[in-house]
Amino acid sequence: MKLRLESFTTQGAWYDVDKGAATCTCPAFDANLHCKHLEAVGVYKQHKATLSARPNYSQALSALVKSIRLRDIEEGAYWLTYCWGFKDKLSGSQFRTVRRLLIGSAEDGHSIAVMEKLAENFPALLNKQVEFERVMAELVRICKVPNWWNPATGGHDYIHCGMLAMRKTFYAPQSCSIGHCLNSMEQAINDQSKVAAMFWMMKADESGKGAGLHIAQHLLAIATRHHHAPAQRLMQNVYLRHAKSLSDDGNFIGQAVWLLAGGTSTVIDQIEPVTRGEVRRLIERVNDTQSYPPPEWCCDGVHCAGNDIRYAGMWDRMYAACNQFNRYQQVLPSDEWLEDQFYSLEGLRTCT
Repeated sequence: MKLRLESFTTQGAWYDVDKGAATCTCPAFDANLHCKHLEAVGVYKQHKATLSARPNYSQALSALVKSIRLRDIEEGAYWLTYCWGFKDKLSGSQFRTVRRLLIGSAEDGHSIAVMEKLAENFPALLNKQVEFERVMAELVRICKVPNWWNPATGGHDYIHCGMLAMRKTFYAPQSCSIGHCLNSMEQAINDQSKVAAMFWMMKADESGKGAGLHIAQHLLAIATRHHHAPAQRLMQNVYLRHAKSLSDDGNFIGQAVWLLAGGTSTVIDQIEPVTRGEVRRLIERVNDTQSYPPPEWCCDGVHCAGNDIRYAGMWDRMYAACNQFNRYQQVLPSDEWLEDQFYSLEGLRTCT
């Protein structure tokens, strides 16, 4: 795909971008052989991966994240077990693994009930003596509720709004005070403008360290005034409860803004029972499985070495997965990937 893309910093300046060749005519590409314009159309630097049956922690964690995203419980159980094996070998790995489950409940799902349950259990899961069955149960609980790529959840609208809001930030590089951003976000919520509200949330998040806490507190106040229970629960029962651990994550805040601005989901209160027996059987199957490398679709080249960008957790890539569902009524790595059809340029100032 070849297109012309307007500069993000100089209005009226246009660059020729070739997605297939991964080239751009902007000065940054000349200097670095890569640029933000390529990333804006879904092309990232490739990082060759050596996939072995003993991958490093980052590759295994990426495999866990992608498995949750695709709701592949068997694959997710294998990589959660593998990541847990680093608990006593790699400092901080237990926290990173458990935190990733908490984040995954919001990055890959709209069930606030599931998020609340994980937030409630979060401290116990960080205990060095925690039974691994309890950790595995949280993975199962997340995966039992449909993800955003299933349009029945309302997730297509959420991802679409987030993508458009992110692309608006490309053309608004100037800094704004957090006060201005929060006031503008609140006005957009009052206007029920989801994209604008998420845009101003993102601009507020750019304002500096600790911005997430200010945004969350402001959202809680708005939700309280509007008697908006879902957003109140997200901020009070989840994000603010673990603000220190979630300070650099915007998933819970993003969902609260979207909901306050008019977003809806059918799975907000959906939570399925998880039995000790099914968790034990899942762990037994993993323990009986011979070690194997992460599938290539788990290694995106952004969060770990690899070259399969399809299921990376960026708004544009997640929206492409929504379009994959629209075509096949499922999201499976084995289905043919049609980049030119699935990847959307909406919100970018382009001409072909």
